[in-house]
Amino acid sequence: MTSRFNTLFESNFTRFQGGGFLTGDAIKFKEDWESCEWCKKAPAQVIDKIRELAGSDLVLRVSSVKTLRPAVNSSIDQALGTGDFHVDIAQETAPGYWNGHFITVPQEMIELNGPTDQLPEVPDSLKRTEDVDIKPRELTDEDVNEEESDMMTNPQKQTGTDDKTNKRMTTDNIKLPGATGAESYTAKYIS
Repeated sequence: MTSRFNTLFESNFTRFQGGGFLTGDAIKFKEDWESCEWCKKAPAQVIDKIRELAGSDLVLRVSSVKTLRPAVNSSIDQALGTGDFHVDIAQETAPGYWNGHFITVPQEMIELNGPTDQLPEVPDSLKRTEDVDIKPRELTDEDVNEEESDMMTNPQKQTGTDDKTNKRMTTDNIKLPGATGAESYTAKYIS
């Protein structure tokens, strides 16, 4: 039986052979990325795309790590003949969902964004700003009046009933006429 440890060890060891990045790493652009030699030769639309990705607070992930030119040496020293590494970067909107904004840059323009064994922080643009009450509480007259005025201005928000006049629910226990479920009909088949 083969050990899974060898596979895990080899995949983590490739971080130190293949440019320092692995697929799925959360990264960020270095502070002085615009002074890189590659940026001086890159077209304006590429620099604009990098500025857009670097200016966003969304998580950037490594999609793949590629060599500048393919390695043609033997399998023992594959990384020796590569020259340089380029990294495909994808913008992540939700965990595992890359939204189509991507670019390929040289490895010297980026760095890891935090520890590789932890999830990155949730970006501020994806956090909800609304105040939600998790603990149940009695409704006050202010809550009811506020809800009614909101329903009057926005009738699409009404849920649960189409009755325009009876919008309030009572807190009293009212026996409905003809309701037989209030009697213990289960006693016949439980005992």
